[in-house]
Amino acid sequence: MTTAEARATAVVPVRRVQRPWGRPKDRMLSLAGLAAVVVGSQTLAASSPQASAVRLLLPSEGVLAGLGDGLRRGYGLAMEQSRACGIQPPSLQLGWLPPGSDPRASLGASPRSQLVIAPPAAPLRGYGLLAGQQRLNVLLPLQRGLSLEGLPQHQGADRLWPVGPARSQMSDRLAKGLVDQNLGKVLVVRDASAEAKAMADRFIASLGTEQGQLVGFGDGANPVDGNDKAAMEQLVRDVGWYAPKSLAVFTQPGSRLARAIQNTPWPPDLVLAWPFPVTNSLAQRQIGVDPLSRGEGWPAFARAFTQRWGYAPGVVETAGYDTGVLTALASVSSQGRPGWNLAWFMTTAKPQPLCQALQHRSQGGGVRPQGAGSRLDLGPAAPPTAALRLSQAGPKP
Repeated sequence: MTTAEARATAVVPVRRVQRPWGRPKDRMLSLAGLAAVVVGSQTLAASSPQASAVRLLLPSEGVLAGLGDGLRRGYGLAMEQSRACGIQPPSLQLGWLPPGSDPRASLGASPRSQLVIAPPAAPLRGYGLLAGQQRLNVLLPLQRGLSLEGLPQHQGADRLWPVGPARSQMSDRLAKGLVDQNLGKVLVVRDASAEAKAMADRFIASLGTEQGQLVGFGDGANPVDGNDKAAMEQLVRDVGWYAPKSLAVFTQPGSRLARAIQNTPWPPDLVLAWPFPVTNSLAQRQIGVDPLSRGEGWPAFARAFTQRWGYAPGVVETAGYDTGVLTALASVSSQGRPGWNLAWFMTTAKPQPLCQALQHRSQGGGVRPQGAGSRLDLGPAAPPTAALRLSQAGPKP
């Protein structure tokens, strides 16, 4: 057994730990307050795990560990609203795993749950095998990256449900936004990461669909190292030669390539395009994409969450809420049978508010609830579609 596997085995039973909260108000929350967030939760004893309908797994360490608080707040709000609609929320267990851990080593000996909520950036092969072996469904609230591209090929993929829109949809939105604003003559560059390549390739395909024009050497996006002075000088010459209306840069915020692009003098009419939100002003006009997508249920959710917690929800809180809505619906019995198999979910149905969806579900009808972070037109191995907004900033005066 590797060190990671040993640690995974040790941490699955829920620990009563104090985790740092991001706001002063949050730090004042008591354990009783936390229990109110995760309505119906149960604590596992290390020596004798108890059965529970739903198991929510969270990262135990690293940069992903802090996401658990926002995820639980969104999930908890969905449970509170479900209770107000007249249903008893399902029981819930919390567990922590090191990022990237195979869940089978930790959950194999535990009592079987009806539904598992996977942590961010979950290793999909392990969760697919777990879903197949235990014949349960797994919700993936924060699985949005490159791993979704190969999801249908995984064993057990027919039981893996991505709740959030794939990040590749940001490439589609950026391409459409540039074409709509008459900026569709584009030179594309990227860093050397696999994620950047996948997003750049998707952008180029979408640009063609939208009748945009790709310019530059070759038919793809050239990888550029921001620390390579010669490569940056060549990029400046390429911009001068091909005269694009926009330069689309696929990388992460604050990366070497992003900093090099931002610090380079460009023609004044060139627009910089990013696959993330624009947060600062430059000499150039900039266009990016806000990762916080919208669904029909967004306005009501945003109001309720802000009133409940005192701050506007982000991507993590929204994903937690949509996950909670699906979980609440799955727990409802219809004709004496619960719906944990998710066969009741109808991708093409008209989206309904939560209370209406719960009532329709209890009567045996197929349901698609209103999503906060997407249209919730998801399915096994198929992420939902999103309504994404552009993020823009004009040049410095």
